[in-house]
Amino acid sequence: MDGDTHERPDAVVRAEAQQTDEGSHRFRWFRDLRTWIHARPGLHLFYKVLVGIVGGLVVVIGLILVPLPGPGWLVVFIGLTILASEFHFFHRIITWLRAQLHRFWDWAKAHGPRWLRRAADRGKADVDAAHADAHRSTGVRAHQRPNRARPGH
Repeated sequence: MDGDTHERPDAVVRAEAQQTDEGSHRFRWFRDLRTWIHARPGLHLFYKVLVGIVGGLVVVIGLILVPLPGPGWLVVFIGLTILASEFHFFHRIITWLRAQLHRFWDWAKAHGPRWLRRAADRGKADVDAAHADAHRSTGVRAHQRPNRARPGH
């Protein structure tokens, strides 16, 4: 999905590249802090446990909110994104979910009524933007593989 730039207009690819460049400066302090934390094993363990607890709580709260009116699934996905910042397993889950959403939206765009096609375009763009923001904030580039292992793995 990330490497399929040949299917998107050049203006979209250029805008994403510009956003990535701007985002790399915006979240530089966060990546530097994470590098500093990962260089200290005791602090790194504490940080990883803290991320696990916070991300797990957000997922549980989201699951509680699912049957209620409101953004239950959104809260679950936010919790999974928090967990994915430190745990490779959850990063793989988020990537798989994103691929499934793209498959659904591609199907909806091809076969659904007009309102569903418009919603699919907006939803796909929103998820791509959120995914790119999550990658920038965690220090992993969305459109290229990192040269080194992700911190905490």
